[in-house]
Amino acid sequence: MNLDEILKSEKNIEVLIPAKSKEVTFLTDLDHLTDNALVILGDKKFLSKFSSLKSKPKVHVIVNEKIATEAKSLENDILSLSVSKNVPLTISLLSKIFFDQKTKSLNHWHDGRQNGSVSLDPSSFIAQGVHLGHDVVIEANVKIHSGCVIEGPCTIGEGSELFANVTVYPFTSIGKNVRIHSGTVIGADGFGYNFDSGIHHKIWHFGGVTIGHNVEIGANSCVDQGTFSPTTIGDGTKVDNHVQIAHNCKIGRGVIICGHVAFGGSAVIGDFTVLGGKAAVGNGVIVGKACQVAGNAMVNSDIEDSSVVAGHPARPLKEWLRGVAWLRQQSLKSKG
Repeated sequence: MNLDEILKSEKNIEVLIPAKSKEVTFLTDLDHLTDNALVILGDKKFLSKFSSLKSKPKVHVIVNEKIATEAKSLENDILSLSVSKNVPLTISLLSKIFFDQKTKSLNHWHDGRQNGSVSLDPSSFIAQGVHLGHDVVIEANVKIHSGCVIEGPCTIGEGSELFANVTVYPFTSIGKNVRIHSGTVIGADGFGYNFDSGIHHKIWHFGGVTIGHNVEIGANSCVDQGTFSPTTIGDGTKVDNHVQIAHNCKIGRGVIICGHVAFGGSAVIGDFTVLGGKAAVGNGVIVGKACQVAGNAMVNSDIEDSSVVAGHPARPLKEWLRGVAWLRQQSLKSKG
């Protein structure tokens, strides 16, 4: 794509440092930078993170006008610098441009087996009533039950099994020996909107989902695709029924997630952490490795490795238990 064509579609953007190259490959985030990509830095936190990178690919940068002066120091490290008067609205509008570019060749209406665009290992078992989209790859010994819809591009690894009525959106990669139970949706849009002038402007999602090996996901759960980069689930993680995993979450290896747990966008869950039923983790919150989160807990701030927490807001288990005991004692006191 051409940078000039992208920028002229957004009236809130002004070029500060002209482009050394007009080519733009895709819209991305700070964790997935490559040469010729476009990245939006909305505040000082993201600007500082970008500045601190030891190895910086040559990218196009858009910043909030409040940090434009500081951002000029990046001139020798970037391809261009532009300023937005309204970063949230810019994200929404540009995400639509890149979504359209990435999805314009997708064919949702015809089974890819009709034109030979599906790679289907002969040892796989595909039930009647399954839709396989274009550019779907099914590896050896995969089992897909009736009613499943697999949109491409997508890869399903060796030995995996999808039970009836699972839906898999484009840009999904499923590892080996994965089991996904009925009614689960992998790769639906994340719930992202920016409010401006009385309108909720959609943030268009095209980052996909990456699921590791030996993962199991229960019935009627949802794993939303990432905004510009994937939502990820690590090897060996087990997910119960009715779980919500939001866009850009990073779920580690060997995590246990009980029923009705919900994660906000970009939450990070460390390896081998256990979350009890109906627990919740807020947007961008980091839960360390080997933590235990009690049922119904609300984790709205980062917690360290090996923490055991409970309550709303979540706090160390013993502290929470003391608080519950004190409250009960007070409630049982005679009014004299």
